[in-house]
Amino acid sequence: MALQFGRTLDNTRKLKNSQKAPRVLIIGGGVVGMTSALQLLNKGYKVTVLAKEYASPVSSGKRITSEIAGALWEWPPAVCGRHTNEKSLERAKVWCMDGYAKFMELAMNSKETGAFLRQSIFYFKDKVNNLPQQLEKMNELNHLPGFRHDVKLIDETGVNTDTGVVDAYQHMAPMVDTVTYMQWLYKQCRDKGCRFVHDEIHGLLRDQAEDLKKKYKAQLIFNCSGLSAKELAGDEDVYPLRGVILKVRNDGSLMPKLNHSMCISIIKEFDESDKEGQSFVFILPRGDDKLWLGGMVQPHQWDRDLTLDYPPIRKMFEKVKEFYPPLRNYGDDDVEEVLVGLRPARHGNVRLEWDPVCPSLLHNYGHGGSGVTFSWGCAIEASAMVDRVFKRPQIYLSKL
Repeated sequence: MALQFGRTLDNTRKLKNSQKAPRVLIIGGGVVGMTSALQLLNKGYKVTVLAKEYASPVSSGKRITSEIAGALWEWPPAVCGRHTNEKSLERAKVWCMDGYAKFMELAMNSKETGAFLRQSIFYFKDKVNNLPQQLEKMNELNHLPGFRHDVKLIDETGVNTDTGVVDAYQHMAPMVDTVTYMQWLYKQCRDKGCRFVHDEIHGLLRDQAEDLKKKYKAQLIFNCSGLSAKELAGDEDVYPLRGVILKVRNDGSLMPKLNHSMCISIIKEFDESDKEGQSFVFILPRGDDKLWLGGMVQPHQWDRDLTLDYPPIRKMFEKVKEFYPPLRNYGDDDVEEVLVGLRPARHGNVRLEWDPVCPSLLHNYGHGGSGVTFSWGCAIEASAMVDRVFKRPQIYLSKL
């Protein structure tokens, strides 16, 4: 598949006639819901977002899942190993490249948006040529800026070869400081007239869609509820993939400052009966002076009250330090925060489709660990689906 750096971006010219702008209600205030809201607002729709919590100055202060996301842009399947369904993958590749184009644009103003463009290096314990999925993935990525497939990257970057690493490739990739970015999304939506409602919905959305549309004067509803879609869409395929990140400083005081990410993908499928899950190496610069260390994948685990003393986290920390020896200078006291998030995964991958029973309800959930990567692509496709409903013109103009 050829890479497409600008299939469609987020702005469309507003209608020149005076027809009343359609109204859309979005359920969910995470990165998928807020990106969908901004995309629709930029097209001239009236939008209300309903969520229990927001990553905004008016929220409770508690971090939502989208603020804990590692948010390294990745070509699917991602490091944490999901999105393997072939039909879903082809669609996801388009979403992925829409996101790449948008985040490249946002990285021109990193201080405000929190989006950075940096080198990303992926390491493997087998030759990439022996890994069909990774070889295909690498061949799709060789058009990206800074692409290089070279075993010399292992020595050049100082990783521990005793960990079994034998191959690597790199490319430039967006890395998003989600705390800053979610604030930016919120402010963009607010400034464009979005209405925010703090509330929580229970039960099937399709059963209460007409009441919700009447209450919020909306013609359509977007279900961007993440894990809550298990209840709101009655979807038993929705489940959490618990992840953990350790936040440390990246100011050059304990080791040379890192400006590139370092990852080892999970190659094999999950054993979902293993409650400890799987750990993988994930070293990611965050903003200007932080480093996020991970990662972990634990299916069907809901508890977020974990500490560094939790054995799988301890094991993960030691594994990351073994992989990249300069990190051995970091001790427990250097871990500023243990961040625990629940990736909203779904068997069958992302669901982006109209509800088969309720024609005014559009589902957009199940992004797993790729919420940030897919957010713009899904928002673009979803808004195009809405445009077709209202027979609105699609004249795409790239503009922040």
